[in-house]
Amino acid sequence: MTAVKAAPTLGFIWGDGVTGYSIKYAWHAPVDAGRERIVLVTERRLGAHAPAWTPAPAVNPDAEFTLVEMRVDARGVGEGKASLTTTVALDAKAQTLALDGYDAAPVLLKVTR
Repeated sequence: MTAVKAAPTLGFIWGDGVTGYSIKYAWHAPVDAGRERIVLVTERRLGAHAPAWTPAPAVNPDAEFTLVEMRVDARGVGEGKASLTTTVALDAKAQTLALDGYDAAPVLLKVTR
């Protein structure tokens, strides 16, 4: 968490229009057949401003950050999953953080254009 907080802000994820989450880590690479894999880490837990909102039972209830991993096609359409419901792991092959068991994790975001 110390490294996440110390990192420069690369952008924002906006919630309800007034609440934003600073993106402190961003990574992307091709996955297969024209799809991209995108990993973002926010400095605060998504939903932290509204503790009553929980998309699903929290897997990492004490985590102060959220890792969002998305898979999108060449048109920018795809899905996203987050560490709100799945644990964070190190993807040594890709040299990045990742969601452990991405394929089995529930979809939390629909990415559209």
